[in-house]
Amino acid sequence: MRGEKGFSMIELMIAAAIFAFAMLAIAGMSYTSVYLVNASNSRFTATTIAQSVIEQARNHGQTWANNLNGDVRYFDEVGNEIDNQGNQNGLVFTRIIRTQALGTGTLMRVRVSWTERGEVKNVIQSAVIY
Repeated sequence: MRGEKGFSMIELMIAAAIFAFAMLAIAGMSYTSVYLVNASNSRFTATTIAQSVIEQARNHGQTWANNLNGDVRYFDEVGNEIDNQGNQNGLVFTRIIRTQALGTGTLMRVRVSWTERGEVKNVIQSAVIY
């Protein structure tokens, strides 16, 4: 049988094992990349929610910003405002605004929180409004 050409059973088993190992590695990387894309989307939405109210405060002025102190609002996973966090199935973002007088301006801090994979995540944006 030495003169016959082809692969032996042992060579095929080794090739199959290498192929299976490579497929597992690719599957693991795919799972990680999907998780990272979702986490990035959540952080982008939270940043957009926070930045939006800061831009509104810049447009409306210091008095309008001061009236928002303690304001709590809830948003869905694409940034649309919702009534409360209990009526939503997907991610719920909670926006909390704190203001503090600073001489001629107002320091506005906006914290957007959400829970992802059992861990509370936060984005905090701040600006001085005149």
